Amino acid sequence: MNKLVTLLVLAGVLSAPAVQAKEWKEVTIAMDATYPPFESVGPDGKLVGFEVDLANALCVEMKVKCKIVNVGWDGLIPGLVAKKHDALMTSMNITEERKKAIDFSDTYYRMQNRFVAKKGTNTTISKEGLKGKTIAVQTGTAQDNFVTEQFGDVATIKRYVGAGEPYLELLNGRADLHFGFIVQINDGFLSKDGNDKMFEFVGPTFTGKDNKKLGEGVAVGVRKQDKELRDLFNAGLAGVKKNGTFKKINDKHFPFDISGEK
Repeated sequence: MNKLVTLLVLAGVLSAPAVQAKEWKEVTIAMDATYPPFESVGPDGKLVGFEVDLANALCVEMKVKCKIVNVGWDGLIPGLVAKKHDALMTSMNITEERKKAIDFSDTYYRMQNRFVAKKGTNTTISKEGLKGKTIAVQTGTAQDNFVTEQFGDVATIKRYVGAGEPYLELLNGRADLHFGFIVQINDGFLSKDGNDKMFEFVGPTFTGKDNKKLGEGVAVGVRKQDKELRDLFNAGLAGVKKNGTFKKINDKHFPFDISGEK
């Protein structure tokens, strides 16, 4: 390449317009509304819960128009990748497996998990204690991954799409235990219909600090190519935490701080 051609090529490169970052004005946020008090369908058919309130607050902070849609758990990530929605806010833990498919914002809360079983069974949470037992979990979750890794060789793991289905299995005797997020179990099961008189938490509390299968924390899921949207959510999360909005929403739904930052 002679000197003149080289100069022309360089001039063309320098004068070419820079790739513009996508400016987000509208965002569709998907969640599986079967997780009270995080997200559920209210009596009037509208979505309610902690993550619904947080999503709306983030949209105000980010100055974007948002649409929140109810999507079944198993369709969340495929729908995100297929661009049916733009973000996931649905108590989704960051895991190594999920990071292969999508990207995540900064975390906004961390899960504490326990087993729940019928009172009086004196169940010990160990390989020996769970031998021959049936454990109900929601499929594709961090809790599913954890019990499968820890006890799948000695117990029967029954998996369900809906978050409430494992509770029904406990009630009808088709499962001995359920493993899940303590807030969801307490709000969605133990506090309902006198279930706390028949069932109780058993064994220790497990978090992502104990086992990576339980995730690094809950965050907003976005497509890998949407770095600008991820950064926008990160800025929004920082903003609502700084101005006190996050705390107000937290205190509306929980008697304790779920952020995991303290």
